[in-house]
Amino acid sequence: MPRMVLTGAEWRAIAHELVGTHTATAPAGLAERIQALLVQAPPGWPQQAFALELDAASAEAVRTIYAALTGEDGQAGQRAAAVAAAMQIIQDCQQRG
Repeated sequence: MPRMVLTGAEWRAIAHELVGTHTATAPAGLAERIQALLVQAPPGWPQQAFALELDAASAEAVRTIYAALTGEDGQAGQRAAAVAAAMQIIQDCQQRG
């Protein structure tokens, strides 16, 4: 199970999104699990990190929502890996040829 670690403020933002725009894409029980975490988290510590173990589908939903909230490109790492692999192939061909 993936373990997600976010600040209390980030978990609150994700919980807010789950209630609104991402309701249809959220796996069953995800919103409830995050709410349970937030109930236990001290409200005066918004920058404190809190961990939550999630199933793969829930973790992916959280990553997607987090990327949308922060403006991150969730596919950037995969594209960078693909470019690096392509560059290695080109270099290998150039060295042999």
